[in-house]
Amino acid sequence: MNRWFSMGIMTLSCLILLTGCWDSKEVQSINFITGIGIDYEDGKYIAYAQLIDFSSIAKQEGPTSRQASDIWIGRGEGTTLSMAINDLYQTSQQQTLWTHVKAIVLSKNALNGRLEDIFNTLLHSGELRYTPWIYGTEQSIPDVLAPSALLNQSTQTIELFEPIKLYKQYSSFEPIRLHQLLDGLREPASVILLPSITNRNQTWFNGEENPPLIKTDGFFVISNGANQGKVAGEEANGTRFVNYDRVHQYPLYVYNNGSKTPDLTLRLHDPHTKISTRKEGSGVTFDLVTSAKGIIVEERGTHQSPQTMEEAAGKQIESEIRDTFEKTKSRQIDSYGLVEHLYRHDLALWKEQVQNRADPIKRFKLGKVKVHVKILNASTYKYTE
Repeated sequence: MNRWFSMGIMTLSCLILLTGCWDSKEVQSINFITGIGIDYEDGKYIAYAQLIDFSSIAKQEGPTSRQASDIWIGRGEGTTLSMAINDLYQTSQQQTLWTHVKAIVLSKNALNGRLEDIFNTLLHSGELRYTPWIYGTEQSIPDVLAPSALLNQSTQTIELFEPIKLYKQYSSFEPIRLHQLLDGLREPASVILLPSITNRNQTWFNGEENPPLIKTDGFFVISNGANQGKVAGEEANGTRFVNYDRVHQYPLYVYNNGSKTPDLTLRLHDPHTKISTRKEGSGVTFDLVTSAKGIIVEERGTHQSPQTMEEAAGKQIESEIRDTFEKTKSRQIDSYGLVEHLYRHDLALWKEQVQNRADPIKRFKLGKVKVHVKILNASTYKYTE
């Protein structure tokens, strides 16, 4: 009996000494920051933090509500970014964690020479990962951090947090993650295309309302830690063929004889461009060879031969490449990354033409542009000679 009593006492003592999750907290007891916005005005940093009500999401069986109360935006300011972040804590009511940040939005002011300071502060905390998607914007940051979602879906599924899904279907402006921006900032001649976002929506309606929906509308060209400027609309078309890492699919509209309606629409895949350089006169000339694959989506009028369609598509792409080059060059914007190409492939010419010059892009010229388009489904279309 004493033996069993002794064993019971020992077992009870072991159970008492076992540690438990005494300091664990419920999800609703912690502020999980999902989005960060950084602005700079009048000598002060302004930090915005987006909170999404996870408890309301967890309670619903189907699509989640997109009521304004589901999203909270915090605002803190200070002469340094750390002071602005600390300002957020004063009224946060409970512990705040930054480990779940999925998106970072920088204002145009923050892009102008403030990037090194911003990321030195954000990354020193040790909480922020290197994987959030990162954007620039010309809009008010609170506006783009408080978006809507279609069909009452969770705001966690919008383009701000999951851009790659939409990009695979419609490769307009390539999304990048924080580590890609940081890698470029550390290189002396790298060019980063930072996607620009807006919440202006004129496409989707909910009754008589146009809910604010996230949309990429261009990109900022970042080089040497500074913003060269924003490229948007048709002005950005040529960059897609020359300086994107990957284009999954994008429509190419081929026009003939000045028509405003395209005679041919292709869905392009995987364009690649090889760049070669040569010194010519007092500047540098760049020759481009671009290849792309396409699928016929729509053809109007008389059916053309596959070769004719491929040549017409090639001319359209060449026109867009040249047009983008001339328009961005006039603004001293290097969206094709030609400075970086010189730095990596012809260092001697880079030192001569770029290193000690304030405006090297003015001395750049576009030489030969050869485009080869292969239409993959041309054999399924009949054509007349």
